[in-house]
Amino acid sequence: MSKPTQYRVSFIPYETLQYDYIVEAKNEDEAFDKAEQELRFAIGYDNAKHNFECSNIKEVSDENN
Repeated sequence: MSKPTQYRVSFIPYETLQYDYIVEAKNEDEAFDKAEQELRFAIGYDNAKHNFECSNIKEVSDENN
């Protein structure tokens, strides 16, 4: 009887994962820092540091939340 063959089966997300945070800040730099801190808290420092980059920062109004 032959030994079963090993297979590596990998899965990747079919959509891009995105985290959005709404923060109160004086400017875009401060907004980035606060949102990055929230991301690190949510998914861990190493994950946030190595696997994510900022894709957009924009001012929002109450109607856009």
